[in-house]
Amino acid sequence: MNEPSKGSAKTVKLAERRVFSQSFKPLYQEGMGLVEQAAEYLDGKGRAEAKKLSRLAATLYAAESMRLTTRLMQVASWLLLQ
Repeated sequence: MNEPSKGSAKTVKLAERRVFSQSFKPLYQEGMGLVEQAAEYLDGKGRAEAKKLSRLAATLYAAESMRLTTRLMQVASWLLLQ
């Protein structure tokens, strides 16, 4: 493999530009806000409400909660990588 010479080109860090750009900031804040709101609900009111469910419904609720958490963490990860 040929490595490019270090003096021939200057690397542009697109991720840094995007994270710090004014157009990206609202998207990042909204995405992370969704993650925080979901976590607050699932850990607070959602947990209390889930205790009132039947065993089957509580199992389905737990599965959907895990799916939601997974998706939101994927969003958070994507946002952090942009």
